[in-house]
Amino acid sequence: MFIDPRHLEQLAVIVESETLQEAAEKIGTSQPALSRMIKALEERSGTLLFDRDSKPLKATHVCRELASQGKAVQSAQRRAEECVQLAGQGMVGSLKLGVPPFLCRRLVSEAVASFVSERSTAHIELIPDYHAGLQQRLIQNVIDVIVAPSKFVDHNNAEFALEPLFEDSNVIVGRAEHPLFRKKQITGKDLSSVTWIGHSDSSILRYDMETALKLMGVQRLHLAFQSGSADAIVEVLRHTDLLTVLPRYAIRADGSDGLAIAPVVLPNSVQVICIITYAGREESELMRDFKQHLRRHIAAETRETVFRS
Repeated sequence: MFIDPRHLEQLAVIVESETLQEAAEKIGTSQPALSRMIKALEERSGTLLFDRDSKPLKATHVCRELASQGKAVQSAQRRAEECVQLAGQGMVGSLKLGVPPFLCRRLVSEAVASFVSERSTAHIELIPDYHAGLQQRLIQNVIDVIVAPSKFVDHNNAEFALEPLFEDSNVIVGRAEHPLFRKKQITGKDLSSVTWIGHSDSSILRYDMETALKLMGVQRLHLAFQSGSADAIVEVLRHTDLLTVLPRYAIRADGSDGLAIAPVVLPNSVQVICIITYAGREESELMRDFKQHLRRHIAAETRETVFRS
């Protein structure tokens, strides 16, 4: 059954707006026209798209799936418009990277900086977000590639292709002169007595931190600060005796960021950082070039830092 892509886009707007009147105003059409479109789709598909008895409009499962495809159509149109605009500006190629905050803050942003210095005719957009948002954006073709831990995605999901980059681990981090770090051996009791920085509820790192510390015997975390901002967390770490759990790659090995790693091995902390793409989606020349550049950048970092190979 053929479905007009414009109708999918309209469904996406209706689901987002929750009223036909508001959706009609956004689309630039009339409420009766949207009602006729919905009725025609329901007749052709043999299924209801909205619960008529609910206000605001409540979309059915099928409708939400179709609306998701409508968002993908919208994204594809925007990408096409961007491509034409960039070409008109003399830029060759566009690449959108989705990266969790701490990878975005240092490692990937530094790789992007060196890449664009060599490829000034390309357009790179770096988008920080958490796993759920990044996966959705990748599916909807809003971003081209994710650089993140492999646990971001379901390995049994054939929609995603994973290319390992390097192995890393989570560590306990504090300011370089933190008094607890002077101890030769840090116990669960020590960790229970300190105050912590928490991560965003949307972050896998929050779950990893709570799980690892619980296995170390810390039954209840005292959180004095919580943020989804990598920069904010680093700044608070530098100026307080609070601790947190971060990926090792987030910390500079030379100590120039004013941070240090506690002499503690966290349980279940090893993870593999991967390039994650949507399987079957054509890979651009710019993406291939950036992936190669990223691998070279990480190889250089590996030789100079404490990244675990």
